[in-house]
Amino acid sequence: MTQEKLSQVQRFLQERGIDGWLVYDFRGTNPFVSRILDHGEGLLTRRWFIWIPAKGELQVLVHDIEFGSFPKRGYAVAKYNSRESLVTSLRTLLGGAKTIAMEYSPQNNIPYVSKVDGGTLEMVRSLGVEVVSSGDVLQLLLTWTPEQLAQHRRAAQALTATKDAALDYIREHVARQKPLTEYQLQQYMSQFIEAQGLDPDHPPIVGFGPGAGDPHYAPSATRSKTLEPGDAILMDLWCKVPGDHPFADITWMAFYGSPGEAFLRAYHAVIAARDAGMALLRDRYPQRPVRGYEVDQAVRQVLIDAGFEAHLKHRTGHSLGIQAIHGEAAHFDAFETWDERLVLPGLGFTIEPGVYFPQFGVRSEINVYTHPKEVEITTAIQRQLEVIE
Repeated sequence: MTQEKLSQVQRFLQERGIDGWLVYDFRGTNPFVSRILDHGEGLLTRRWFIWIPAKGELQVLVHDIEFGSFPKRGYAVAKYNSRESLVTSLRTLLGGAKTIAMEYSPQNNIPYVSKVDGGTLEMVRSLGVEVVSSGDVLQLLLTWTPEQLAQHRRAAQALTATKDAALDYIREHVARQKPLTEYQLQQYMSQFIEAQGLDPDHPPIVGFGPGAGDPHYAPSATRSKTLEPGDAILMDLWCKVPGDHPFADITWMAFYGSPGEAFLRAYHAVIAARDAGMALLRDRYPQRPVRGYEVDQAVRQVLIDAGFEAHLKHRTGHSLGIQAIHGEAAHFDAFETWDERLVLPGLGFTIEPGVYFPQFGVRSEINVYTHPKEVEITTAIQRQLEVIE
């Protein structure tokens, strides 16, 4: 973590009345440690802690047998050995702090954050401190650089080109009366992404008819429906510029033939729900705090009011990652989890409501990026259904 980022973290703690951030790890149980401090290639087989006070210098506590090999890079490193000395050393490390943040989530509401085991929480609380979630302060380590935003936009442009090419590919097969399977279309799209120099990470989700009704449907060479008149067509595609860059991720809908009333009703409800999520963000961000679960609630209510509550299977959206498409920042979720994390500047998210039935499914997905003073839609946004005739 750079000095600039450390200062940002400490300002964040001060503004929220948190005395410091205690980061705990045991044999890699906390994946966020490496984003905070590079401890090199040395062995770390025992419990260790990083203490970031709201004011003051970063400090580290390691076991005595690893004290000698632990890198000393301008921060204080203390040591303990016995169980008793661990408690004593922690008390000294915290220096009278009353409220501290850790990788903890009340009721495990946000499992992405909850990395500290219950016993360690009990030990820390026995020192007389209140432990609150570090979920928001962690997000400060995940913000994109201007270069990463630029490369995300490049990936988004590639997805637009890919879905356009896929629609042309479908129309060509229909016009020539050539059979087309989900797997054929999926492989075509994946190869098209790679030909643009992008990393698809995993082949797109392509579903015709019933396949569109399964949110994470995966066609294969031996399990793949052939396109028929009356089929809904769902294409969920994602990619990234190779390297340390964020993903882009969209879902686009088409229909082969004349869509019926049931499909159109679902389609228009999903589009309205997606737009309700964007409207909430633009209405409140950044003047008033927005939390991940609130975006999900606004989107989901549109679908519930339209009569689709029984056909909802997933959250509204996720943060966009760099190593993986699903990121580590806040998700738009009041359904699978209760994501209380703030929507903070410098992060990317998806808004992707969907409704699912045995015969078809409908999902629409856009990406948004939170600038300091506004929210930008970074991907293509579907307004009209793509009808294949």
